Amino acid sequence: MFLVVILILALVLTVQRPLYPLLDGALHTTTAVAVATLLPAVVAWFGARRALQLMERYPARPSLGQAHFGWGLIAAQTALALAHAAVFLCTDWAVLCRQVPKVGGWILLPGLLSLVPFLLSVLLVWIVSYPADRAVRHIAVELYLLRGRPLRPVWPLREYVVFNLRHSVLFVLLPMLLILAAHDAIVLYARPIRAWTGLAYAPDLLIGVAAILVAVVAPEILRHVWVTQRLPDGPLRDRLERLATKLRLRYREILVWRSGGMLVNAAVMGVVPPLRYVLITDGMLEQMDDTKIEAVFGHEAGHVKRSHILYFLLFAFISGCAVTIFAAQTQGMSVSSDPAVFQRYQILVTIAGALLLLKWVFFGWISRRFERHADIYGARTLAVGGLPCGQPCHLHTSALPGQCPPGDPLCATAAHIFSDALHEVAVLNSIPPESPSFRHGSIASRARFLVHLAQDPLATQSFERLILVIKAGILAAALVGGVWAAHELDIWRSLAERFAPQWLG
Repeated sequence: MFLVVILILALVLTVQRPLYPLLDGALHTTTAVAVATLLPAVVAWFGARRALQLMERYPARPSLGQAHFGWGLIAAQTALALAHAAVFLCTDWAVLCRQVPKVGGWILLPGLLSLVPFLLSVLLVWIVSYPADRAVRHIAVELYLLRGRPLRPVWPLREYVVFNLRHSVLFVLLPMLLILAAHDAIVLYARPIRAWTGLAYAPDLLIGVAAILVAVVAPEILRHVWVTQRLPDGPLRDRLERLATKLRLRYREILVWRSGGMLVNAAVMGVVPPLRYVLITDGMLEQMDDTKIEAVFGHEAGHVKRSHILYFLLFAFISGCAVTIFAAQTQGMSVSSDPAVFQRYQILVTIAGALLLLKWVFFGWISRRFERHADIYGARTLAVGGLPCGQPCHLHTSALPGQCPPGDPLCATAAHIFSDALHEVAVLNSIPPESPSFRHGSIASRARFLVHLAQDPLATQSFERLILVIKAGILAAALVGGVWAAHELDIWRSLAERFAPQWLG
């Protein structure tokens, strides 16, 4: 859902008039908006209904209903993205929202108004999906009972909707609104800023700085959006703090992420240590033992220690550079009255959209490799934490005493325990282990990969080299994108005129 929300918000912020005008007029446009609002809910209803039927027909094979429910949600999210993207790209909806009396002249309000049908559509998807989601979670609750773990009732519809709203919409919406507000304020005072600094590109630079500042301070805001509290003092906290000290992991706080016991997960957010938080859900604390929680904590630490967050931000920087380059190349074309010019603009937008789609596919591929990289780090933290090795492995055995193991070995016991932790997370969240994930990959494939690396140290070494190549590629793309964007903004000439006019002859 994160990617769908980001896509629609990006369209709200950038599309001023339809790029592919297929419908115009208030009647046709509002009809299209109504269809786009209801269509995803219809798709979600069919998916939820089919999932319930499968769970009733095959009670001994609940994974069939779980898997179909997951695919139904994917189909509903795809319908959300396509239907509402079509509203902004092919109708006058954005124009009509700006023309509403006492609304169109305000900053932010037209964009928020145009977002209402999408938010309503998301709400309807959650409402019609709730019966199937409740049935799927009841399977996990029965498992909790068999395991002798704390048992909570499945959350009611209101809590389900509020949690998803906080987790999937506000988590993305609030930081982007801060960036938009900063953008609007800077654009409003662009002329005085240029006069005061003497730099033509100063407003663009300030917008970039504002985006960076939002990325830095966002965790302090989002910890309240997700409803968190400090992990209480006790044996688990002491254990995690000792592990963090051994790993030299710096953070501000370890937080309990409150989900009503319905979510078994963990996360890390924050670029800088003073505003970095490690989050562990209440469901994970209640349902998993301390060793496996430590393994998951190590996975989140791996994202920090292996600089994955930094490279994701660089990926966002590359996207910003691409948008800057595209805007500079097509400046004035979108508002041109010449049909031929606007047609060229449409072609360029189509090409840019195809490249953006390709970028997101590539992003998913990189994200899945980073998840496996963090899995490796999490397994290694178990050995760092003093886990005894109970089976032969390449790390703790060698052909001769004192001989260095080949490649980059991984403890076999740690790999199996971490794989078990992954599988337990899937089962407790009522997710079929083989269920695919765009950003993380399936739990089963990650577990098999980790066990394979423990059996083949040279494969671990090869995978680490692949990660280095990926990071080098991102750095190179960020460098090229930054230089190219600076050229499009004429930054180099401005700097030369200010500090080294002799270079210009």
